[in-house]
Amino acid sequence: MAMLAVMGMVLKPFLSPLFNLLTDFIRIPGGSAVAGISELFLVAAAALIGKKGTALITGLLQGLISLTTGISAAAGVLVLITYSLPGLAVDLVMLLPAFDRLSVKNRMMLAGGLGVLAGAASTNVLYFRLPVIPFILFYAIGILSGAAGGWLACLIVHRLPASVREGIGKNRI
Repeated sequence: MAMLAVMGMVLKPFLSPLFNLLTDFIRIPGGSAVAGISELFLVAAAALIGKKGTALITGLLQGLISLTTGISAAAGVLVLITYSLPGLAVDLVMLLPAFDRLSVKNRMMLAGGLGVLAGAASTNVLYFRLPVIPFILFYAIGILSGAAGGWLACLIVHRLPASVREGIGKNRI
């Protein structure tokens, strides 16, 4: 879990400028577009470990890394909320029996999309307070980014050797 949290935090600053080029053009915060990268690692952690709270703890760890390294210095301790809520959303989708009917890929994509939606909603409430049109674009881009992150997580997890997947814990993949 720690390795996945760190990987998500290490990649995000490198990819943010690229995503910001795209989102600056339509005048919305770039965090929603790049959030799918962080979400990828939360979804992968939840799929691999398969225990309640895995994504939440991984998200909280990402928030602590962000806080202690100054990656999100302007946010302060509120960053713990904006990183933990996506983990909670991912855990709900990955672990609740209500989503058992979905294929693994669709479940992971939904988890990623809802995870970014939870993060985007919390950042909008805490920081941005966007007007209606940018608000809708912010969420739409965030959901797509998260779904893409969930899809990538599914590809990565399924490419891991079975011995790695089975050795980690009871999972649903």
